[in-house]
Amino acid sequence: MGSSSQADGRSRGRGSVKSCLRTLEVLEYFMNAGVPARTIEISEALGIPNSSADEILRTLAATGYLTYNQATKLYAPSYKIVANASSIEQSFFGGGQIGEIMEDMRRETGASVFVTQQNDCWSESIAETLGDWKASPDVAPSYHDQMVCFERNSWRPGTNFAAAMLAQQSNVDIIQLATRTQRLGFGPKGPTLMKHLVDRIAQTRNRGFSICRRSRSQPVDSIAMPLRVPHGVASYAIGVVGDPLFSSDNDVRQMLSGMQSVIFRYNDGIRRSKTISIQ
Repeated sequence: MGSSSQADGRSRGRGSVKSCLRTLEVLEYFMNAGVPARTIEISEALGIPNSSADEILRTLAATGYLTYNQATKLYAPSYKIVANASSIEQSFFGGGQIGEIMEDMRRETGASVFVTQQNDCWSESIAETLGDWKASPDVAPSYHDQMVCFERNSWRPGTNFAAAMLAQQSNVDIIQLATRTQRLGFGPKGPTLMKHLVDRIAQTRNRGFSICRRSRSQPVDSIAMPLRVPHGVASYAIGVVGDPLFSSDNDVRQMLSGMQSVIFRYNDGIRRSKTISIQ
C-alpha cells in the first residue's frame, strides 16, 4: 500500500471513529433530554453540523434504534434500544441484579449508592441510586479520576473506590497500571517505589472494603467494596456515600454489616445462576 493510500485509510478510520462517537452522543442526548427532538435541536445541542446530525438520525431510524414522525419531524428512541440493553445486561451483568443490589444497599444504609468501573488508568462512576440523607456538603466533593495518583512522595489509590477495584487485581497488574499512569505524565519522572501502593491495596483486599472519612479535603464519608460481575473484563466497585454517613466506629460496623450482607446475597445469586446454567 502506498503512502497516499495509507493516509487515506487512516483518515477514513478517524472519520469512522468520530462518527461512532457522535452516534453515542446522539443517544446520550435523548437520555438527558427525555423528550423527542428535531434534527436542528440535536445539532445545536451537540455542536455538530446539521447535515451530520441528519445523517446519524436517519441511520438510527433506518436500523430501528430511533422512531421518526414525518408530520412533526420529531425523533425519539425506539424500545429496541431498551430490549437490546436488557439482553446485554442479562448476559454480562446478571439481569437486573446490579440495580437490585444498589437498591438493597440503599435500603440497608440510607446512603447514596454508586457503582464505578475501571477504564484502564481511569475510574468512572457509571451508576448511582440516591439515598435518604438530605444534608449536602458545604464544598462540592472533588475526586481523582485516576485509578492511582502520586501524592506525598508515594503512589496511592486515587479514591477508596479505586482501591476496591484494584483489590481484585494482582500486584503485577497494579504496578503496571501505575507505570502506565506515569507514562501519561502523572507523577515524577524516573523510577519510583510502588511498595506503599501495593501495601494499601493489600490492606483493602484483606479487609474487603476501603473507607474514606470526612475531612477538610473530603466533605463526605464513603465505603467502597469490590463488585464482581459475570464475564467482567474490567474491575468494578460498589459503595455508599453520605454527609454524614457515620459518626462513630459503631456506625461504621453497622454500615459494613449491612453492605456485606447485601454483597453476600448478590454473590450467592451469581453462584446459583452459574450452577443452574452448567446443569
